[in-house]
Amino acid sequence: MNHLEDGWAWTDATFTEWRAAVDRRLEDVYAISIDDAGIDDALLRSHWEEKEAPFEFVSWFGNKYDLDPSQMFGHLSG
Repeated sequence: MNHLEDGWAWTDATFTEWRAAVDRRLEDVYAISIDDAGIDDALLRSHWEEKEAPFEFVSWFGNKYDLDPSQMFGHLSG
């Protein structure tokens, strides 16, 4: 299995599991959820079907939309 930077190793993860991992990663990096970002399931599913790791998807999404990681702003209370 290929382990990536965030520790994700591709398994036969269900779409629901993969989507939850993306949501957690978005929260950890950008302090937003899938819903906050306006990402629809069709886009998510296309990346899941390509067996893209959640870390890679979030990195791609952040770069595409020029998002700043929340750590740039110090501690955020929520």
